[in-house]
Amino acid sequence: MSQSYFDTEKNSHKSFELPGARPHYNPDRPGQVKHIFLDLALDIPNRSFQGTCTITLEPIRNDIDHLLLDAVNLNITSVEVDGTPQPFNYDSQQLQIQLRTLTEAGKEIKIAIAYGVEQPQRGLYFVGPQQHYPDKPTQVWTQGEDEDSRFWFPCFDYPGQLSTSEIRVKIPKPLLAISNGELISTTEEGNNKTYHWLQQQVHPTYLMTLAVGDFAEIQNQWQDKPVTYYVEKGREADAHRTMGKTPQMMEFLSEKFGYPYPYPKYAQVCVDDFIFGGMENTSTTLLTDRCLLDERASIDNQSAETLVVHELAHQWFGDLVVIKHWSHAWIKEGMASYSEVFWTEQEYGTDDAAYYLLNEARSYLSEDRSRYRRPLVTHVYREAMELYDRHLYEKGACVYHMIRAELGDELFWRAIHTFVQDNAHKTVETIDLLRAIEKATGRNLLFLFDQYVFRGGHPDYKVAYGWDADSQLAKVTVSQTQAKAGKKNSEGELFDLKIPIAFGYIQEDSNSPEFKTLSVRVHEQEQSFYFPLEKKPNFISFDTGNNYLKTLSLEYPTPELKAQLKHDPDPISRIYAAQALAKKGGLEAVNALAEALSSDPFWGV
Repeated sequence: MSQSYFDTEKNSHKSFELPGARPHYNPDRPGQVKHIFLDLALDIPNRSFQGTCTITLEPIRNDIDHLLLDAVNLNITSVEVDGTPQPFNYDSQQLQIQLRTLTEAGKEIKIAIAYGVEQPQRGLYFVGPQQHYPDKPTQVWTQGEDEDSRFWFPCFDYPGQLSTSEIRVKIPKPLLAISNGELISTTEEGNNKTYHWLQQQVHPTYLMTLAVGDFAEIQNQWQDKPVTYYVEKGREADAHRTMGKTPQMMEFLSEKFGYPYPYPKYAQVCVDDFIFGGMENTSTTLLTDRCLLDERASIDNQSAETLVVHELAHQWFGDLVVIKHWSHAWIKEGMASYSEVFWTEQEYGTDDAAYYLLNEARSYLSEDRSRYRRPLVTHVYREAMELYDRHLYEKGACVYHMIRAELGDELFWRAIHTFVQDNAHKTVETIDLLRAIEKATGRNLLFLFDQYVFRGGHPDYKVAYGWDADSQLAKVTVSQTQAKAGKKNSEGELFDLKIPIAFGYIQEDSNSPEFKTLSVRVHEQEQSFYFPLEKKPNFISFDTGNNYLKTLSLEYPTPELKAQLKHDPDPISRIYAAQALAKKGGLEAVNALAEALSSDPFWGV
């Protein structure tokens, strides 16, 4: 089911859809999962565990005679429903339970599955000393996203099912066990200790977590809620350096999202050999211990800080508001990535934030250019994890920024508040974000989503400028080079956007130029716009504010590029001017670039 913009015969982009890709849908629901209770005993030396998974299910209809659960490579020994043994079939991928008593709609049943796992392939990981790594810490941790929870407990393993959860786990002393929600009890028995955690707000299976290790525990607080950092002993100072801003971030994001941090605690657990940078399990984020900064690394390293704010933002976008299907994952990953931008703006200023966003765009553009092009929302793939690419994260962040630019700050944050408040503890699709925007602002942004979310690509603009002194007219010619002349279906590759163009005038008595800004509709392959102006501008800024995701090639005369490089207050516009000058070459361009290198007020130019 390849779309035309994936077709390599019609453009230079490779197909995102690998051989074996197919449409994916959430399965039919037999009912609503109300609660999941895992009662486990870990055998860490043998990398195995035994336990029971009890699922409370409220059937949605009468007369269901079987249930189908996801369960991969588990040793299932028995299944009971409301205390009565049930026959079952298991093929190492799915567990089919034959119900002796047909369901009644609305009448809860409890499904208790006794099982064990030996050396799990995925989902739950054992880490410990090895021959070549004798100093490795002894740890156990989980990773559920996308669909790996089925490797460590049987479940309906897709994000559309939300339930409360509970984990009781027996581990050897002196190890700690951290999980979702609140620690409601601990009991000791000989050399073992049992931890009992309860998550009282609903969440999907992929966000259920367990982390076990001999951790140092560093306590902090936001309002009346504990904020805890768990790291390997001896790295307490690194934990403060890396995660110490977490309470300020919780305050900041609570205000930005219009919803106070929703869980009883926030824990960050740094684990060894983690397979990702971080994972936003509900109330308990797991981070790679490679993010921890020592004193030297902390001098100029903000990457750990943005990782911390990214995973924290997921507590709202992803955990509180949950995607209904993986195809809509850009909603959460785009906002978590965009939170890195507006946190940078808060902490380090607008120039740093603009540069951060530019690098988000560059990252996406590199993937689009060298790997493939795809719509942000697509349900055609082999594995859901294939969607977790630079389109999802970096382009997703750019889309949120374009929404913000289109609405303005006040209306943007009002729309975000509406989206979060209306959908707290629920599942969402992309259409729900559109509806929240329209509800909060009256604006219909489907035109933007159609172009940047539901189809692949972006505009490639080439902009030329000329001045007619006799008629006092500025001529700006804009070409969309992604649509090739005479190419079949090229009109479908054109973007239709209102782009602001600013004409800058340098003031003799001021360091800040004056601007005359006009917006034009750019929707054809090539368009020329004529602007009557009182006098010739010193420079021209196309897409003032650089809010739209695009590539931009400037074909301005050298004097205008030099003036823009020196006087445009937007660092991204100065970068575009520098690139255009470098392309022109010549002594005059080299001298201008050398001057900018030594005197530009922003380090990124």
